[in-house]
Amino acid sequence: MVFQRVNRTDPERVFVVMRNNEGAAMIKDQTCQMELASASIDGVRVRDMDASNEWAFMGIVDAAIADGAYGLIQVYGYRSSSIIFQTDTSIATGVPLRPFSGVDYMVSVLSTFASNTSVTLQPIFAFLGESITDQATSSTVTRKIFLRAM
Repeated sequence: MVFQRVNRTDPERVFVVMRNNEGAAMIKDQTCQMELASASIDGVRVRDMDASNEWAFMGIVDAAIADGAYGLIQVYGYRSSSIIFQTDTSIATGVPLRPFSGVDYMVSVLSTFASNTSVTLQPIFAFLGESITDQATSSTVTRKIFLRAM
């Protein structure tokens, strides 16, 4: 683990060094998960988010990592850029975020429900640190987040 040196002006952040086992490059600011193929599990390998593996979320890729190379994955703290999926509505600061099956970005999560609603718990690992304004179509944007994946 790499802990950023503590000082008064920079936010605390924690990184882990991991190996890209995806078979392709991983891009800066994307989500990633622990490798779950039983022959490859060694606690060091990560890959793109696969379907239904949100609980294996490791963190956000700090800088592009070539296939088979090692790089930093941020697991805790303020992050000035992360890929977020934005629908055609605005999203307020503070909204909870989670990784999404089979894609490289985080999505917002409803945080309140009616008392008679059945709810499936979703893995919330971050919150949005910068609002997203209405856009004509759904797309990915880069925004500030606070991450808690360790």
